Amino acid sequence: MVIASGGVYSDGPMKSRDFTESYLRTVLGFMGMTDITVIRVEGVAMPEVRENALSKAIQSIGV
Repeated sequence: MVIASGGVYSDGPMKSRDFTESYLRTVLGFMGMTDITVIRVEGVAMPEVRENALSKAIQSIGV
């Protein structure tokens, strides 16, 4: 699953507000999908993070 967000929710002060991944894992698990890999493209609305957001996500999957 790919999650894109304007802010950074995987770590830092906003981590406690990240409900997207847990919600999607619950819904997909209910449908029987439990082997899920999460790829995050974060910070696309933050000028200081935006430039590297996509390349960081690609690096996280090892491509």
